[in-house]
Amino acid sequence: MYCVKCGVKLEEGTEKCPLCGTPVWNPEGLSAESTYNAGRMPEKTSDRDPVAMLLTILTVLAAAAVTAVCFVIYGNLGWGDIVLASLLLFFVIAVLPLWFRNPNPVIFLPVDTVAIELFLLFICLRTGGHWFMSFAFPCVGIMGLIGTASAALLKYLRKGRYIVIGGLQIALGAFCILLEFFQHITFDTDMFRWSLFATIALFVTGSFLICVGLIRPLREFVNRVFFI
Repeated sequence: MYCVKCGVKLEEGTEKCPLCGTPVWNPEGLSAESTYNAGRMPEKTSDRDPVAMLLTILTVLAAAAVTAVCFVIYGNLGWGDIVLASLLLFFVIAVLPLWFRNPNPVIFLPVDTVAIELFLLFICLRTGGHWFMSFAFPCVGIMGLIGTASAALLKYLRKGRYIVIGGLQIALGAFCILLEFFQHITFDTDMFRWSLFATIALFVTGSFLICVGLIRPLREFVNRVFFI
């Protein structure tokens, strides 16, 4: 049973809508059930499909234009392979999820992580670098794991979001030290120039959020203050 004015779902036996106050029995004498379809606002059609189509066409046109220009000017693909790889990465991260009505971040985050890893590997090989295995691969991989785990917990857990977000911040703090360590062994930079500051800040805020999640009065106070 639904409200004839605002369309909100009503519990059985409700005499008036808790949202807008409209009586369940229509003032003109018609039942809410009989007038629901007439008073119900039309469902909003998804605008994701045309956007996905447009971005896909633009990506394909850009790839074709870059390829044509490179072959006309240089006689080969030349630098165009880097642009094509960038366009492919853009498509996977930004356009591909738009083709799905309800894209699941637990699925797309690992896909995005693999796409970024492959792109960075290509750039490393293309430029003759030595930083992929010791820096890019572990850093992107760890970030992908943290992001996927956080998305899964926030999506499927109905309670404990403060604890999950607090744990995520602590994990990010630990990752900052790892990031500076991978930077140190790859580029021979100094250790603990910035990571400790970020780690301490994230650890403090993360610990506070975990306490909020565990202590009910504190959680209720935070919810009231921030209108959560």
